[in-house]
Amino acid sequence: MQFTVTREKDGMMLSKLLLQVGGMPPWAVKQVINKRDVRINNLRISDDCRVCEGQEIRVYWSKEALASQKQSKPTVPIVFEDEHVLVINKPQGLQSQNEENPLIGDSALTRVLSVKQEHGEQTDQIRLCHRLDVQTGGLLLFTKDEASYEAALEAFEKRTMEKYYTCLVKGCPAKSEAVMHAYLRKDAQLSRVVVTDYPAKGALEIVTGYRVLEASNYAKLEVELMTGRTHQIRAHLAHIGHPILGDDKYGDRALNRKLGLKKQQLWSTKLVFHTSGALAYLEGKSISIKCPF
Repeated sequence: MQFTVTREKDGMMLSKLLLQVGGMPPWAVKQVINKRDVRINNLRISDDCRVCEGQEIRVYWSKEALASQKQSKPTVPIVFEDEHVLVINKPQGLQSQNEENPLIGDSALTRVLSVKQEHGEQTDQIRLCHRLDVQTGGLLLFTKDEASYEAALEAFEKRTMEKYYTCLVKGCPAKSEAVMHAYLRKDAQLSRVVVTDYPAKGALEIVTGYRVLEASNYAKLEVELMTGRTHQIRAHLAHIGHPILGDDKYGDRALNRKLGLKKQQLWSTKLVFHTSGALAYLEGKSISIKCPF
């Protein structure tokens, strides 16, 4: 595939150009860039970059190869969809989106874009509204237009959107249900967060609610995320002595090995909308999925 950068596309990122002009799916864009199968003015490119008017772009990529790979390309289960929003069930091990360039790589966002593009739908305004850790599976909300995105963002920022998770933890909390308050700060050197009971420099307040669903040697909890901080649920439950099973960063590694768990037992299972503006029509709507464990 070969084409010349027009004046309208001057300054555009190469990845976005290949999506728009080349008609390539996001995962294929990352593949050809990483494999240096793209040339600009006959020079091989190994990183995403901005293109300039008049440059000759050559991509060593065939639709036949794409067709053979598409057969086995994973997709994402869509749980709910209407003209303004879309909710998927993100599998564990998949990033919500590529933080450096959301339009490339294998992520929940690029899979949604690929599915919609294959059906001939417009994807320019599809936006991810919140994130899940790579190893956390479950519900992720996307919007399809700017007004809906702003309404969803406002709900998350004001904490009116209810987010519930299901998890398995070591032991069983003394109380059958509770709302816990603590403080969380990031430790860049250890690449993790630290939870304390009292305010500390650089720490943010966190609020986590839980309810015991089942209890034996381990407990199954429904957790409500009332503040949305990095690794909040995992770190907060570990802080009270009940780490999530399968979590090697904050949990009991020896127990995880004994149980043969390689993935953390944490899933986003319910979203309850309390939204205004363009999403006022969804007020009170609950979207839920069955926990896989």
